Amino acid sequence: MPTNARKILKRALPFAATAAIAVTMAALTSAAPGQHTLSVSLNYDFTTDNACSTSVTKACLQQFNIYDLTTGTPVKLFTFPAPSGATGPVTGISATSALLPLKAGVHTFAATAQMADGTESSPNASTATATVPPGSPATFSITVN
Repeated sequence: MPTNARKILKRALPFAATAAIAVTMAALTSAAPGQHTLSVSLNYDFTTDNACSTSVTKACLQQFNIYDLTTGTPVKLFTFPAPSGATGPVTGISATSALLPLKAGVHTFAATAQMADGTESSPNASTATATVPPGSPATFSITVN
C-alpha cells in the first residue's frame, strides 16, 4: 500500500495490546465508488484474558471489533476472532474487512477487545487515524491530436 494513502497513530489497547489500522482501496474493478477495505493489525497480551477456544468458551476473549469514530458516535464496521486458545503475548494479529462504504477524508478508527460475555474495552482506548482516498473515476478517456 502506498505510504501516502495512510497515516497511522498507535495507542495502547487495554490489557497491553497495540493496534494499527491501514485503509486500502479495494482492488476490485466492480467496486462501487467509495468502497474500501480496512486492513488491521494488532498485538495483544492474552496472559490475563486468555482467548476462547473450542474447549474454553466462558471468561475468555472472543473477538476484536473495529469501529469508525469519525462522527463522534462509534459505528461498528466489522469484527474478527481472537486467535483460538492464545494464552500469552501475540503479535501481528490481522484481518481485512469486506468492502465498506467510506467517505473520503481523515477518519478515526478504533479497535476493541470483547470477552465471550459481551464485555468490551473502550473504543477510545486504542485509536488510529487514516486518510481514506477518494474513489477513482468510473470512466476516463483522452484524445491526443
